[in-house]
Formats: sequence, structure tokens, C-alpha cells
Amino acid sequence: MANMKRYQIPESRLPFVNAEIEKSTFGGSPHLVSSIWGGSGGGRLYFWNPDTGSHVMRKLPEGIPGAYMLRTGPDGKLYLGCGNGDLIRYNPEADGYEALVSGELSSITWGGCVTDRYAVWAASPGHVGVYDVLEDRLVNVFRPIDTEQPAALYGHRGITTPDGKVLLAIDVPRARFVVLDPETMMAVSHTPENIVGVGSTGDATFLDEQTLAAFVAGELHLMSYPEFKLLERVALPPGEGGLGGKACVVDGRFYAYRARNGELYRLDREAHAWELVVDGWADGDTAILHPWGEKDICAVTVTGMAHRLNVDTLKADVLDLESTGPMQAHALCAVPEANLIVGAPFINQRFWTIDTDTGQGRDCGRAAPGGGQINQIIREPQTGCVLMSSYTTSTVTAFDPAQPVSWPENPRVLASAESEGQMRPMALVHDGRYVWMASSPEYGTLGGALSRIDPKDGSIRIWRHLVPDQKVNALVLDIQKRRVYCSTEIFGDANSAPPTQTTGQLVAFDMDALAVVRQQEVVEGLPSVRVQALLPSGEVLVLANAVFYAWDAASGGLRELGPALKGFREVTRDSDTGDLWACVEGQVGKLTVESKVSFVPVVDEDGKYLQVVGGNLYFAVGGEVCAMDVTG
Repeated sequence: MANMKRYQIPESRLPFVNAEIEKSTFGGSPHLVSSIWGGSGGGRLYFWNPDTGSHVMRKLPEGIPGAYMLRTGPDGKLYLGCGNGDLIRYNPEADGYEALVSGELSSITWGGCVTDRYAVWAASPGHVGVYDVLEDRLVNVFRPIDTEQPAALYGHRGITTPDGKVLLAIDVPRARFVVLDPETMMAVSHTPENIVGVGSTGDATFLDEQTLAAFVAGELHLMSYPEFKLLERVALPPGEGGLGGKACVVDGRFYAYRARNGELYRLDREAHAWELVVDGWADGDTAILHPWGEKDICAVTVTGMAHRLNVDTLKADVLDLESTGPMQAHALCAVPEANLIVGAPFINQRFWTIDTDTGQGRDCGRAAPGGGQINQIIREPQTGCVLMSSYTTSTVTAFDPAQPVSWPENPRVLASAESEGQMRPMALVHDGRYVWMASSPEYGTLGGALSRIDPKDGSIRIWRHLVPDQKVNALVLDIQKRRVYCSTEIFGDANSAPPTQTTGQLVAFDMDALAVVRQQEVVEGLPSVRVQALLPSGEVLVLANAVFYAWDAASGGLRELGPALKGFREVTRDSDTGDLWACVEGQVGKLTVESKVSFVPVVDEDGKYLQVVGGNLYFAVGGEVCAMDVTG
């Protein structure tokens, strides 16, 4: 058995992400309810009463990672559209769940609503289910519901209309309004002129029976219903960032939130402008709004802080929902010189550290701006910092382990590729002087990028459309030859934009000339290829269509190495010895590449985020980080 140490990943704040708030009952009294995304650890519901300060948590049924849609039905029960596409129901009186529909929709439910008879839930890729809550039966499934092309994929918002229908604000790659008549099961798609070419519609709410308020790229558009004729654009207030946050109506007036500075705005319809109600509210965190009573607005932040504000007196209070629990690692980096392992969970924009001397872990709080999560973490030897790349702004932040943790000073923003439309970091590597990042663009767009960041001063150079209309999905460095090897794919992020190209590419980029010196395909018509690791021979290991290749970027030569190993997930290179370590079919071991690829397992561990640092192979398994001595 290999010599191995194990460290427990610390618990983290669980994320109220893409959350909705609904009014429900618990224990016989009114409550608000929202949910966290728990991933493999399971989703949860959190109920709270803003008046009494009481709050309680209920776990979702096993196998359900979260529930973004929460709507109270005419029967007083709570209908949940789940992260696996299922529709379930929570009965407050019985304090239990009922499974209503399973397996009909197969991906994340983004939103929906409940009419006086029907529950409607919308899941990727634009599929919508309709369930009769009075007769307890599935009525219909639309696959997809959008009748225009390209079909919209994400139904983030579902509301009932004044004439008893259902309106879905559905988007990516193109914004659309879909009106569903549950009685006839007819769905009609609308693309009014003001949203043509727009990727996202955001929130949508009826101000009155004839006026629909919708956020289009963060700007409020007022439209007539049912004609969807643009009545007015309400200009954004001064400052950075759009509005949204599941806007709400309180005391007959329309409120919206801007998370950048925690600003709550009220719409002045006579002045056709936004009126600032309060700034610095909800800690400037991403928040979802919901009315409570006649004069109060409540909000829940991503970190699980429930805020309340009286819109007349501006009296504010806050309740910690204590949404803490285990989350598996989504990124990690060993920093032996600081006796630390730095890691991050999925989707809550936080990070943690583990002291390798004591084994003690710590949730360190926010790691990056906006919403999303940390995707990659690397050591930066020149400054002694740990660098973290984050979705949704392709931002790199710098954390100095020798200094106190205090966002936004430490970690601090180092650089971002957001200005070039970049959203999701795909890879982050260090060549000894500069940091290189691969990224994919915003939803509904094409054209990923390769970026070079100077960790000393944060300056960044961005090469968007390194390959036209393709995203860079992986990076491998050859420091001796001064090359960055890239691979690409033709799809938009999460398949949100129709491709214009046919074949993914291999790219050799000269670090000094800052130019592409070779671009080639592996197989014509193959939409995606991925570079894996630098081989001892100086070639690059490439995976394409379940086949391994060795690529000589200097000559363009490709050696086919045979079918990919069954269950192959990832590989990392020991920069000191040149050894390759991989995870294959739930085992960690050595990878050898000669005329073919062979694997010798060392430990039965289903490792993720493999890296060799200081003679140890680090990887995450479940709720632990393992450090295996590879010097023997």
C-alpha cells in the first residue's frame, strides 16, 4: 500500500444559487422558503419566518442535488422542479415529499410556476413538463417548447399571465417569450423586436394586466401583453452592472436589485427612471427578492443570509440561515512551502484551506467577484500567491497565504478576461514567468480565448478567437520549447450557441513571438479534441474521439496510440521526473506512453484534480484530499 495521508475537506457555506423564494407554510405558520444546490451531497430546503427569526432545514430526497423551482400550489403544497429534471411535492402538514414525475425531463430545472390547476417546469434543453395537480397526472412534455430556431434552452422564469396562461422567459442562445395555454396544450413563441439577437431575458413580472416588465441584458423593458409590443426602455441607473435578482412588487411598486454595490431600486413610472432606495444592502451579495407583508422586501443571498427591509422606514434586519455543510472539492492546489492545501467547492464562489501540519480545515469565505465558482487553482512562485480562476467572469484572483484572509484585499482581483466576452476558465497554467488561461465565452456566443497574465502587475493580453468561433478547452506547456499547446472545440458554452465550424483544432502558440506557429486538425469533422499532457518524448498526449494520439507540434506528426483506456479521466505530469499519473476507472496509478498507452494502478482511489508537488501526488476523493508519496 502506498504511503498516503488523508485530510478532511472543511464544511462550507452551501450556495443559494439561481435560487427562488416562495411563500409557504411550516409548522402551521407562514414562512419563506428557498433552496441550496448541494450537488452530490444533496440539496436542501431552508424555511424561515422573518418576523420570529425561526428557521429550519429539510433535506431533499436522496439523489436530488437541488431544486431551483419552488412554487406553492392551490392545495397549499410546495412543488419543486429539481436538478435532475424530476417534479416532486413537499407536503407541509405531513412534513414529507412525494415523487410526482421522474425520468421525463433529464436535466436541471431552471424555473416554472403553478397555476390554479397545473404545475409547469422547464428543464434543459428547453424541455417543459405540465402536471395536473388536481388529478395528479402528467399531462404533457414539450421537447422543446420553443418553436423558433435556434430553440432556446433555459427557462429561467415561469409566471402565470393575467389571462390564465403560462409565460416562460426562456433564453440561450436566443431570448424568447413562450406563452403556453395549459388547457389546449398550445405553445406560441414570441421574439419581439427589442429582444432580437439578445441572449438572455432574465427576470419577468407583470406590473398590471397589460404590462409585462422584463430585464433584457440587465435593462428593464416594459411591454404590452399579449402583443409583446415595446412600450418603454428604462435606462440603467448610473454605476456598473445590470439589474435583476428576481424583482418583486411591494405596495404596488416595482423593486429591483443590483448586486455590484448592494443597491435596491424602485421604479418611478412617472419619471421613467429608477429611484435609489438604499445602497450597501444585503452585503452587496447576489440576492433574490420576495415581498413579505405590505411594506417589507426580503432577500436571500448566495451565502444564506436572509435580509429584510421596510421600504418606508428603511429599517433592516438579517437572519443567518446557517446553511453550512459538506461539499466536495471542485479545484485544489498544494502549497507545501506554506504547509497548506488550498481548495474550493462547487458553485458558491468560496475557498478553503487545510493546514497539512495539523489537518485542520477552514472555510475562508469569498474568493472571487460575482456568482459562480473557482474552476482552477495554481501556485505562483514569484509573488508567493495562490491564483484562482473563476466563472462567471473569467477572473483570476490572488491569495497570499502569509497574510490574513479578508476579501476583497486578500484574495484580491488580479486580472479578468470579461472585457473580451469571456465567462468560464477552462485551464490555468504557469510557465515560470507568466500565467496562461484558456476560457469559453458568454452563453449564446462563440469565440473563446487564450490569455496571458503578468502575476506581478495583473496586466493581461487576450487572444479571442484564437481559432475563429471555437473555444480553447485545455492547455499544456512546454517550457523548454517555449510553447503553449492548446486544443479547441466548436461548441458554445453548454452548447448554448450553434457552431459555425466543423472541426476542433490543435494549436501551438509561441510564448515569445506571441503568435500561433501551428494549427492542425486530428480528424476532419471531429468537433472536439483535447490536449492532455507533455510526454517524455516531447510530444503531446491528445485525446480525440476516444482515441489517444501523440502529437509532434514541431513537425505536425500524429501517432495513433490506440483506443483511450476505459474509464480514463485525467492525467498529470511530475515536472521533476517526467512521470505521468492518471485516474483510470476509479484507480490512481502510473501512465506509460510508448507505441501505445498503458496503465499500472497504484491505489484504488477515484481521484480528481491530480497534481504532483514536492514529491507527493495530491488528489481529491469524496470529502477528502489525499497526499501520496511518489518518491519511493
